[in-house]
Amino acid sequence: MHASRGVGLRAVVALGLLAAALTACSRGSDSSLPTPSKAFCQAAYDYDTNLPKLIGKIRKQTDLVAKLAATAPKDIEKDAHTYLDAMQRRASGDTSVVDNPKIQTAVDNVNRRAAEGCKLYKQNQDGSGGI
Repeated sequence: MHASRGVGLRAVVALGLLAAALTACSRGSDSSLPTPSKAFCQAAYDYDTNLPKLIGKIRKQTDLVAKLAATAPKDIEKDAHTYLDAMQRRASGDTSVVDNPKIQTAVDNVNRRAAEGCKLYKQNQDGSGGI
């Protein structure tokens, strides 16, 4: 039981890390979208820098996603809440959220918006980066 739970947790983290890596490689940004709030960009920075240290700590990962969802721009608000719901369900033992294409799309959309909208990879720790 512990072994399968660990594999599931690693899969959820791997999804997030893979999405972040794909986002970093994506082309240009959609300049028609408004710049996300400083609070969202700070949450994105915290997520990006802390997630790799939290492998196997799903409740702490979920806390990071909760901050993203709470501050998400309107254009990805639904995706952010889908991502949060999936993390909460996985933390409660629901494995159906792992490898779910709908959830993966939501994760990708949140990560892409954070990386492009907040210029995440040019970000200062205080969330003020390229904004």
